[in-house]
Amino acid sequence: RFRDKQKKIVKENTINRRLDVISTIFTTVRKEWDYALKNPVLSIRRPKNPEPRNRRFTNHELDKLIKGNRASPKLRVIIQIALETAMRQSEILRVKPEHIKGNTIFIPIAKTKPRTIPLTSKAISLLNNSELPFNIMGNALSKQWRKLCKHYGIEDAHFHDLRRQSLTNFMLKKKLSVAETMMIAGHSDPRMLLRTYNNLTVE
Repeated sequence: RFRDKQKKIVKENTINRRLDVISTIFTTVRKEWDYALKNPVLSIRRPKNPEPRNRRFTNHELDKLIKGNRASPKLRVIIQIALETAMRQSEILRVKPEHIKGNTIFIPIAKTKPRTIPLTSKAISLLNNSELPFNIMGNALSKQWRKLCKHYGIEDAHFHDLRRQSLTNFMLKKKLSVAETMMIAGHSDPRMLLRTYNNLTVE
């Protein structure tokens, strides 16, 4: 009933993440606390996750987003930092001057665990010439992003697609290995990187 109710309000991958939490609770109770409880999550069919997004921006679209006159200077810088570092939106908005150490940046609050990543020379320049932190809420930034894309007719574009574009560029253009790119992305499983971000084509 929980699964079917969730189907009406959230996407399949969100349902599976929530089921993972419930499953972990029952597994912990059984293994750590020795309660003979059956894990109900193992007895139902999971929703099938949709195919991962493979949206890539064209050079023309990036020129509009970065060089056009509709983006605020702050948004323009944030977009470029996302492309140069593959950081998530929330990670960029939390950056403080003390997190930058030479040509690396420490990300204290991430999706999985804190990490330190290398910076390109362009990323260093962008960060050093910005007033940090950016002092803009995630919701406000998302709203500006949607308005910007709508103005330029850029369809089906999420801010997170910049991270995918950046990680793919690290592998395809900068020739970083899977392990090197995983370190930047903060992934613990190479399958995530190869399936979702590395948009290799047959050509």
